Amino acid sequence: MQSGYAKILGLFVAICFWSGTNVLSAQTPDTLSLTLEQAMEYASAHAYQKISSEYDVASAKKKIWETIASGLPQIDFSAKYNHSIDVPVSLLPAEIIPEDMRPPGIETGDKIPVSFGTAYDGSYSFSVSQMIFDGSYFVGLQATQVFLDLTRHQTTKTEIEIRDAVAKAYFLVLSARENLQAFEENLTVNKSLLKETEALFENGFRESMDVSQLRLMVRESEKQIVEVKRNEEVALAVLRFSLGVEEEQPIKLTNDLLSLSERATNGEAKKSGWSPEEHIDYKVASTNVESEKLQFKNIKSQYLPQLNAFYTYQKTGYGDEWNIFGDEWYKSQFVGLSVSVPVFSSGMRNAQAQQQKLAWEKSKNIRTQTMQQIKMQGLTALTDYNSAIDQYEIALDSKALAYDIYEKTRTKFTNGMIGSFELTQQQGQYIQAQISHVQAALAVLNSRIAYLKATGKL
Repeated sequence: MQSGYAKILGLFVAICFWSGTNVLSAQTPDTLSLTLEQAMEYASAHAYQKISSEYDVASAKKKIWETIASGLPQIDFSAKYNHSIDVPVSLLPAEIIPEDMRPPGIETGDKIPVSFGTAYDGSYSFSVSQMIFDGSYFVGLQATQVFLDLTRHQTTKTEIEIRDAVAKAYFLVLSARENLQAFEENLTVNKSLLKETEALFENGFRESMDVSQLRLMVRESEKQIVEVKRNEEVALAVLRFSLGVEEEQPIKLTNDLLSLSERATNGEAKKSGWSPEEHIDYKVASTNVESEKLQFKNIKSQYLPQLNAFYTYQKTGYGDEWNIFGDEWYKSQFVGLSVSVPVFSSGMRNAQAQQQKLAWEKSKNIRTQTMQQIKMQGLTALTDYNSAIDQYEIALDSKALAYDIYEKTRTKFTNGMIGSFELTQQQGQYIQAQISHVQAALAVLNSRIAYLKATGKL
């Protein structure tokens, strides 16, 4: 009996454990593993700014239909029901009423109060209008398409900015991790040296100053690790925001700083040519020129007449009782054309047209300026990129030399040939070379991204 109870209890515990494991696994988000390219692609689809820009494009498409619909038939319905608490009274000359029909006491020259209305009245109507000709309408159709193009260009520009921000945040995380790895290795070495020096001091082969110096080196290494971990946390927070993911989302970066730096220094990004006309800033400037041109055409179109057709069907009912819906209702219909012809505006429209023409000419000048600016930025970015590559190679050699010097100094210290002061100096030199190497790697990666952005390849 107890054996059967134990089996049931064991089965129950297993089911609870399995269910709890599934719940925990369901609540824990999967780790997002990303290379640099995958991170930029992910942000291009999920970043908050990109989602907002997609709403702008959707709104621009609706704007096109709004403009098209304004030239299609418009149908309206209206209705009203009135109760006149006091029916309006009009005064009529007594002369228009025969003497035998006049109220008592009314004589020639007097006024007779007469009510022409009823206490209750109601009406409803249907109206249809159709634009036949309006020059602004056809210009507006063209303008909405240009507006959509401009919105799409702005979306592309937003995406480029997103990719740029993601890449820089990605590099910051990798640089922090590269420094962290170097500082942790340095801490391990310092702790080992401290342990050996303490043993030698106890046996009288080292001075107490050497022990204190190594303890200080250990504390400095621990301080560097704490600082770089905080930098990594901040960089990860910036990266998550740029990606458009929640702060609880685990992220795994599958690239490392050195491999990306080596790829950035091989000059692959500079091999293919680029066309300034394909740069997004030039496309935006060109679209602005087209927009200003259409606004100029729109003002000129206001010199043309506007022609509209309309039809109205209406029924009206009257009564002295509140329920007028059972009484007879009287029908009326209207159909016709309306024409509006601008004749004279004291030069106002001409002044508006001249202002817009100047705005159009200004936009063309800005487009030319943008072209020259793009070329200048491309040349500057290429120069900075080449300089960053040179600085990276120098920093790489300097790190190797500093490490070699530090290793030899550490060997001499271990063998008792030098004191802790020389060791501290060489270790500080190596740490600075390590930091400079990471900074140079970060600079070359950022300059590569800047060059791709300046040449429209990002």
